[in-house]
Amino acid sequence: MDLAKYKAKSTLRNAFKSLKQWVGENASVKDKTIKDHLYRWRGITLFVVLPLIMVSAYYLFWVSERYLSSTQLIVKDSGSSQVASPALGFLMPGVGTDNQDAFLVVNYIQSLDMALYLDEKLKLAEYYQSDRHDIFSRLALEATQEDYLEYYRSHINVGHDEATGIITIDMQAYDPTFAQLLVETVTQKSEDFVNAVSNQLADKQVAFVKTEVELAQSKLRSTKQEILDFQNNNNVVSPEELTKGISSIIQGLEARLAEQRANLTAAKTYLNTDSSQIVSMMAEIGALEKQIEMEKVRLVGIGEEEGDQRLNSLGAHFQNLELDLQFATDAYAASLKALETARMEASGKLKHLMVVTQPSLAEEAEYPHKLYNLTTLAIILLMLYGIVKMLVASIRDHRV
Repeated sequence: MDLAKYKAKSTLRNAFKSLKQWVGENASVKDKTIKDHLYRWRGITLFVVLPLIMVSAYYLFWVSERYLSSTQLIVKDSGSSQVASPALGFLMPGVGTDNQDAFLVVNYIQSLDMALYLDEKLKLAEYYQSDRHDIFSRLALEATQEDYLEYYRSHINVGHDEATGIITIDMQAYDPTFAQLLVETVTQKSEDFVNAVSNQLADKQVAFVKTEVELAQSKLRSTKQEILDFQNNNNVVSPEELTKGISSIIQGLEARLAEQRANLTAAKTYLNTDSSQIVSMMAEIGALEKQIEMEKVRLVGIGEEEGDQRLNSLGAHFQNLELDLQFATDAYAASLKALETARMEASGKLKHLMVVTQPSLAEEAEYPHKLYNLTTLAIILLMLYGIVKMLVASIRDHRV
């Protein structure tokens, strides 16, 4: 009986020892499996899951959301684009110039001048640097002018449709009302810029024509003064008219001279040469000849002691002055007509910035795109993690 009990106890003891050993071995295998699993997921947890959790927490609890306000503009001139003159240069109608005008506006909106104007008008740099926005979104307090411009450009989007000529402006801000105010201010300043540039070009064109008018007017006055000086210096109003008058006088005197000579020849047939009638006729003929000679001297040249010029030379000089006067008068009239045309053309071709759609007031935040950004980050982190794993595996294979 005792032997049977002893054998039973020994059997139970051995069975318990075997069970304990089996349990210990299984526990060791299980612990090893858990450790292997933990080691295997440690890398992806550190390099993928943890960054995603941190970024997700940032997006959910900390990020400053940005609202978007949009508007559409178009540059148009006052007149018809079909009759436009290229005189005003690049701010004139036509397909090429229309695109050029639009690109000019686009570049101006993105320029430092516009950024500085918005800072002066709306304290934009101070708004960007406000501590109400999260540290990763706001502009640094020690930001330079170049940093401010880069930040400003990263928060706007300006596009141009070449087919329609429409300019689209999208501006971001941390509250919808300020975003709308930004777009309104940019639109107004852009319109002032377009008006200033087009007015400047039109003024330059008109100013050039005005200069030509002033030159023509000055030339006309100078020519008139030359004619007055000529008349005063030579005591003659019109050498041409004077020449005609003297020629008429000479013709009349020569007619009388011819008549008197005929009478003298007839009188000599029946009177003595020393008769008083013959002497009188001869004296009259001599006087006519002397008078004719004097008139001819007036016509072609006067006494040298008086220093006067020949009348025919004065006439030729006066004709040149009259031609100059006529040319100056025609040039002045043409310049006045050109000035009036330039004014009408410039006033009809001034540029205007028209608002197609009014600046919108956002009801929901547009940025950041949380789901898109998190998905993109997850893909990038997984790709980097896979690359690193491949590199590590390759290095281990080379060591073996």
